[in-house]
Amino acid sequence: MLVISASIGSGHVAAARALESSLSEIGIDARHIDLLDYTTAPFRRLYRQAYFDLVRNAPDLVDWVGKRLDRRPREQRTLQARLRARLARLVSYHLPRQISQFGPQLLIHTHFLGLDILSTRRRDLVVPQVEVMTDFWVHNLNMQPLVKRYYVGNEDAAVHLRASGVAAARIAVTGIPIDARFASLPDKGTARASLDLPVDRDVMLMMLGGMDARTVEPLIDGLRTLRWPLSVVAVCGRSAGLAERIRGRIDEPDSDALVRFRVLGYTDDVPTYMAAADLMVGKPGGLTSSEALAAGLPFAIVNPYPLQEESNANYLLESGAGMRIDPLTTFSYKSHRFFSEPERRAGMAAAAAKLGRPYAARDVIADVRASGWA
Repeated sequence: MLVISASIGSGHVAAARALESSLSEIGIDARHIDLLDYTTAPFRRLYRQAYFDLVRNAPDLVDWVGKRLDRRPREQRTLQARLRARLARLVSYHLPRQISQFGPQLLIHTHFLGLDILSTRRRDLVVPQVEVMTDFWVHNLNMQPLVKRYYVGNEDAAVHLRASGVAAARIAVTGIPIDARFASLPDKGTARASLDLPVDRDVMLMMLGGMDARTVEPLIDGLRTLRWPLSVVAVCGRSAGLAERIRGRIDEPDSDALVRFRVLGYTDDVPTYMAAADLMVGKPGGLTSSEALAAGLPFAIVNPYPLQEESNANYLLESGAGMRIDPLTTFSYKSHRFFSEPERRAGMAAAAAKLGRPYAARDVIADVRASGWA
């Protein structure tokens, strides 16, 4: 099987890797490729950067365009969609060649661009294709008549697909594929001991990758005024500059301080940190949200991007697993309220755990095999 993602953000790639790992564990020859590696260099640079530049600098425009493209969701390809697919094919002609060389029995997509590219090759591409959603919603761009099955994150997405004309038999609610380690997380005490975190303090995990300093600095300032014994782990991902900004903003380490900080760059221990935490703070990407739910971790939502992150935020809020930090100046107040109300925090944790689907990748593969594609 060939799992095809696109490295626009980390979610599509992370889901693809989770699927590749699940396939390999049961002895199926699987390979994951990033389709942008098979596009022209100018397109690759533009496509990766343009979206994030737009959502950060012109979110209202992104929201307007995205909703306009989603006004009449359906699988039938409009002239506009066919033109978009032909343009995508022009800048990514290497992808069909790569597929032909690999000779897969099935293509699993975690991004709609691969489906767009291949929709122009109906005559010589007879490999069945399925699509795995990496957010708790489905946009019109995700809908293609050549998709054998849609694997969606929640029932809302399935309802939307059925209302848009997709047969129920072509939809499976599996959750969003995440790292297999979330299926066997240690208990909170064990996780804290392994990470050298105190067991007598609450722990807040801040996932700050992808945020700019203008968003992060008010959060850090709010925590410095918080009157609650708290250990804060701030994970900045590959944003070295952001980590330095945070370190420069917090006081020197003080063993008597109520709030103590640990600032990290990239770490591979996110599952363990989630198991150790009492509250997570960050942007509600599909994979991050799914990981938090699998860990039974309440989510404090910060500045969601329009469209898919707004949908993810709504899902967390409606289910009782999240709270929204808006405006950012309320962060200290809302954090104190969360930690000081035992019934509320327990209810949010229970709501998160109820929605968690740590076996989503395995369930997708099981359905694929049951359908005779493997």
